[in-house]
Amino acid sequence: MKKKRIGLVGFFGWGNFGDELFVDVYRQWLEPEFELKVLNDLTQKPYFSRPVPEVLEDVDAVVIGGGDLIMPWTVSDLYWKKEYLTKPVHVCGVGVPTWKGSAAPAVEYMREFLSHPNIRYFNVRDRESANWINKHIKPATEPSHGADIVFALDMPSAPKPEGAPILGVVTRDRSDKPDDLTNVLALCQKALGLGYRIRHIVLGSGVVGRKDVARAQDLDIPGKELVVSESTADLCKAIGECTALTSMKFHGTVVAAAYGVPSFVLSATDKSRNLMRMMERPDLLTSIADKHLPDRFSQYTPPIPWATRNLLRRRAEATLNELAESLRSC
Repeated sequence: MKKKRIGLVGFFGWGNFGDELFVDVYRQWLEPEFELKVLNDLTQKPYFSRPVPEVLEDVDAVVIGGGDLIMPWTVSDLYWKKEYLTKPVHVCGVGVPTWKGSAAPAVEYMREFLSHPNIRYFNVRDRESANWINKHIKPATEPSHGADIVFALDMPSAPKPEGAPILGVVTRDRSDKPDDLTNVLALCQKALGLGYRIRHIVLGSGVVGRKDVARAQDLDIPGKELVVSESTADLCKAIGECTALTSMKFHGTVVAAAYGVPSFVLSATDKSRNLMRMMERPDLLTSIADKHLPDRFSQYTPPIPWATRNLLRRRAEATLNELAESLRSC
C-alpha cells in the first residue's frame, strides 16, 4: 500500500534547535508509516519556490507545529496559509505566546482558520495555551493539551563523563546584539569554585547556529568547552552529560529535563513558565537579569525526578499517537 504523504509546516530549515527536534520527533513517530516532507523550501519570503497550491498537490495532509505558532498579535505568512485548508490539517504541539498582547484582526483570522471543517486534529502543548485559545479565539473545536512533543523523542545515551561535573550554559543571539551576561558569568565562576567545568553549548545549526556561535564569545570564561554541531543528536547528548544546565533556549531546558538534568531558565517566557508549573520546579525559573542567579545554584540542586519525566513523556506520546490515528483516518 502506498504511504500517505504528509506536509510539515513550522519554523523548519533555519536551524533553530527546538524546531529541528520537532522534525526529528515526526520522523521517529510517523515516518515508518507516512512519507514526510517539509513544505517550505525557502527560508525567506515567500518561503515557497512554487505556487502553494502546486506544492500541496504533492501531499495528502498537512501537519502544522509545534512551537509558538499562534501569535495573537499577527498571522505568519508561512504557518497559517488558507491554501492549506484544501487538505486535511492537523495542528500539533503549538503554543500561544502572550507577552506582546493581541490584535483583533489576528485573533479573528485564527478563529476562522481553526474553525474550518478541514481542521481534523488540534493539540497545544500546555493547559495555559488551551485556556487562552478557548477564551479568546473560541474555535469550533476546543484543543487538547499535553506536553511539548520533544518529550516523546528517544534521546541518545549520555552517561556522565569521568572527571569534574559539568555546568552546561546555553546562550543565544538576539537581534545581533550582545546581552548583559554579568549574572551568568557570576554563576559560572561560582560553579568553577565548586569544582565544576563549564560547557558552552551552541543550540543551533545553519543560519541560527552561526549567529549563536558569534554571540558565544560574549561569555568570556577561560578554559570553557565550546560545543558546536550540526547534529541535533550530538547537541542532546552534550546536554545529557551535564550535571546542571542554565539555558536561554526553551528546548535546552526541555531536553535537559528529559535526561533528568535540572536547567535554570534564563528567559521566563510563557512556555518556560508553563513547563516549570508542570514540573513543579519554580526554583528553576529565573532570568539573565537576576542578580541572585548564582545563589540559586549549588551542588545540591535536585535533578528532575523520574516520575516527572515519565509523566511528560507519556503526555507527549499520547499526543503523537492521537496525531497518527487522525492522519490514518483522514
